[in-house]
Amino acid sequence: MIQGSYFFKTVLHNFSDSTGLKVNYSKSMLLPINITETKTDMLARTFGCAKGNLPFTYLGLPMGTTKPKIIDFLPLVYKCERRLSGISSMLNQAGRLQITNAVLSSLPTYYMCTLEIPKAVIKQIDKFRKNCLWSGNNVNRRGAAQGSLEVGLQNKGRGRPRHHKPRNTKPGSVDEKSR
Repeated sequence: MIQGSYFFKTVLHNFSDSTGLKVNYSKSMLLPINITETKTDMLARTFGCAKGNLPFTYLGLPMGTTKPKIIDFLPLVYKCERRLSGISSMLNQAGRLQITNAVLSSLPTYYMCTLEIPKAVIKQIDKFRKNCLWSGNNVNRRGAAQGSLEVGLQNKGRGRPRHHKPRNTKPGSVDEKSR
């Protein structure tokens, strides 16, 4: 067993010498599957790496032998919420649109390249995206959106949006004939 592990370490060193890529054993982790605790300890000492167990996180993604549960995606949800709450109150509508498209779309996309995200997680992230865009930093605010088109146009006195029917819709009225 020990002889095989030294041989494997030699193979890794040869790979390192031929490619210029170095294995950082202090950042590496040994994940035992169907081996005893004593063999795990011996291998970890031989390679100079830490012992780990399943499930674990790799590049921010939950890794394990089973399909990830909703709770495994909570770091993604918290990361989206943290990114929003700090900056979005200082941004105007265009800035919030930028952060929504750049940050809150790219983080879930990174996860979706590898894992199937549960619908509940996607709904929560979409809620954060909507609230960031229309409400600023208050991600849990309820009620009508503050930045809706109709409210914005009425407040500026520019009239009503085109998709609304005119107020006077009697047959034969001026608005009816001009259509």
